[in-house]
Amino acid sequence: MRVKKYVVNSMAEALQQIRSDLGKDAVILTTKPIKTGGFLGMFRKRQLEVIAAIEPEEEKGAERSQKTMLSPSKHSRLSTPVPATKEETGEKAPFSAILQTAAFRTQSASNHDRKKEEQENRVSRELDEMRSMLWKLVMADTAGASLPKPFLPIRQRLIGQDVAQDIVGLIFEKVIKELELEKLQDERQVRQKVKETIIDIVREANSAHGPLRDTTAFVNVVGPTGVGKTTTLAKLAAESVLRDKKRIGMLTSDTYRMAAVEQLKTYANILNVPLKVVYSPEELATSVERLAGCDLLFMDTAGRNYRNKEYVDEINKLLQSPLPSETFLVLSLTAKHGDLETVVESFKETRIDKVIFTKIDETGTYGSILNLVVKYKLALSYFTTGQNVPDDIEIATPEKVATMLLGELCE
Repeated sequence: MRVKKYVVNSMAEALQQIRSDLGKDAVILTTKPIKTGGFLGMFRKRQLEVIAAIEPEEEKGAERSQKTMLSPSKHSRLSTPVPATKEETGEKAPFSAILQTAAFRTQSASNHDRKKEEQENRVSRELDEMRSMLWKLVMADTAGASLPKPFLPIRQRLIGQDVAQDIVGLIFEKVIKELELEKLQDERQVRQKVKETIIDIVREANSAHGPLRDTTAFVNVVGPTGVGKTTTLAKLAAESVLRDKKRIGMLTSDTYRMAAVEQLKTYANILNVPLKVVYSPEELATSVERLAGCDLLFMDTAGRNYRNKEYVDEINKLLQSPLPSETFLVLSLTAKHGDLETVVESFKETRIDKVIFTKIDETGTYGSILNLVVKYKLALSYFTTGQNVPDDIEIATPEKVATMLLGELCE
């Protein structure tokens, strides 16, 4: 007798392989559920171990002459004939008969299976919770020694980019739950899935990512001092004039910084657009009225200490406009992450529609982008990469963020 063992995902798969290898007269000797693979005792795959056999032709020839058919009357009480099994006849059941018997017995045991499935679902939910807790512990391992090998260079890259530990853990947890088990050891597959996961996380944080809306009529630019608000405003204004052919006007309330008005006036003269200086929130309405012939207005604000609540309240008054507006918070990526969080926290009471990250070209560390977007649900808008107006500005996308974070690992 020729005996062969199969490890499969389902009985149907086993039957197909047995028929292909041993023929239609093969006999199934035993079947039992097993668990294979896995990582750290988790994600083990449920499979079936099936042992089948086939008799040599000479033995089967002698046995066939002794076999007799079952009497129909023996099973006349059944509406559907049920093939005899090995236990019932003392014989080895042929492949086709086993298939029919298995189908009948599966139907009769369906109620029991449903209860078992409910119990397994409950256990599965508990395991998912344990996996989440375990992954937090795994990510606390500085060396990441517990991770599969393809994850190690990715983890090192993300930590080097100052991506928060909990966000790295979130990325890896999603990858391991969603990627097929056999692909977790494939470096190319893991890298691609990590990139897709970062893109999804950024998208899920806020659905409003994107550039200046076509319907916007009033743009407010706010942020701390020295981040490049005025230059960024000039880039957006120049793009609106040169590309979109819009009639624009400029306003500024930055009367605290020396030469701030002169800097914006220079840009206004180059673009041949009007500029109004707003010395107090009360003057804003009058200045806007004087620019009524414009399609789009850009408002530059002073960069000052945003820990001062009175100053934040003053900014909020300047942001009041009856026109369809968008407010852009400008942040420099060269600042410390803790300082960036402090600025964002200061604007919690202010309606911030989108964020612009400046000085991308002056740093090689981009983790703060992902950290802030995830923690504060910020909508990305633009990245600026230099001082040239209007060239050094580009639309910020989730794909761009993932590419910057992973660097050469994306290639």
